[in-house]
Amino acid sequence: MAQFSILRIDHAGMPLCLLAYDAQSNECKISSVTEWSDKRLFGLELYILVPATWVYHTRTQVASKNSELLIKSIPFAVEEELSNEVEDNYYAFRLNEDNSQSVIAIERTHLNILNGKIESNQLNVKAIHSEVDWLPIESSSVSMWSDSETALLKFEDNHAMRVPHLQINQLLPVFALEKQQVICNAATELSYDDLPIKKQLTAANCCQYLLTNDAINIYIDEIKTAQSETTSSTWKSVLILSGLLVISWCLIQGFQWYSLNQSINELKEQQRNLLLQSYPDVVSSELVDPFAGLQSRLKTNNIQSPQNKNMLITVIDKLGQTLKQQNAVKLNGMRLIDQKMELQIMAPNMTVINDFHQLLQQHANDYTVRIGVNELSDDNTFKSILTMVPR
Repeated sequence: MAQFSILRIDHAGMPLCLLAYDAQSNECKISSVTEWSDKRLFGLELYILVPATWVYHTRTQVASKNSELLIKSIPFAVEEELSNEVEDNYYAFRLNEDNSQSVIAIERTHLNILNGKIESNQLNVKAIHSEVDWLPIESSSVSMWSDSETALLKFEDNHAMRVPHLQINQLLPVFALEKQQVICNAATELSYDDLPIKKQLTAANCCQYLLTNDAINIYIDEIKTAQSETTSSTWKSVLILSGLLVISWCLIQGFQWYSLNQSINELKEQQRNLLLQSYPDVVSSELVDPFAGLQSRLKTNNIQSPQNKNMLITVIDKLGQTLKQQNAVKLNGMRLIDQKMELQIMAPNMTVINDFHQLLQQHANDYTVRIGVNELSDDNTFKSILTMVPR
């Protein structure tokens, strides 16, 4: 295949530009690409260039040609050169003819984030290389590729750095003492008199160098496996959380059902006590459904006394209006005897009971509403008895 697509990214991990290189004509077209979601990246087989600031190039002399042994040994062979812990990096290497190994170390964080962008945008990536391996080098020359704000300087295969333009003239006298010339791209603004400057470096030259010099591929299987394990772990976490959610819902529903049954039983017990207190002559059949028994007794009382019937209707109406406005009060029972209505109420504190008393008096201004016995129950709620009699 003569066509190659090379994507350069900046130090923040965002696309910088896309190089379309034709190997047959040795021509390169550069287009600006600044987003991972750019449609021009879809369907391409990409080579990605990571910035020199992400990578560490070195060389090792591990006495083995066994790939599995080298994978395990190289990280510890370069341990003293690293500025972080061994396990914080990915490592890729290339065997050299002299049995040495050219090595690249790159922080896992950088490459994992980059691979996340690749996976989330469904890009087809053939290889990931260091931009250091993209810049050609000759033994007698310093190579330099200048961008808008910084420049990549390369002195040897494993010795390169990206620096601001203002530092170039300061670094060249230090690192280029034994060099004979500086080769750079046309965009380079350089005033350096000690060495000849040749502006003959092109993007096509760099792409050709990358593709023909067995550049180290950092896109190793470990990265793809780590991403797959992360995705798998994410799905496992989702499934576990979903299971816990279902179990929690079942437990909550079960607890609510149990609490509801308890409340119903307690309410029935209160109704039985109220029925027994109000009507000592109650029969056992009425205790089976105390609410129905109370209704029956009240109905009988109302039939026997038209005055009671009228008062009951009026009181229930006024009581309903009051409860709508003061819903913190719970009505535990009521009893109407000889034009005297007794209301058993419960509230969280006496202030609420007093407010309820005053509000009921306002609604039922044809009646005198009095507060009777007040007591504090075991569950820290207040119980009170209100009486209502016609004026």
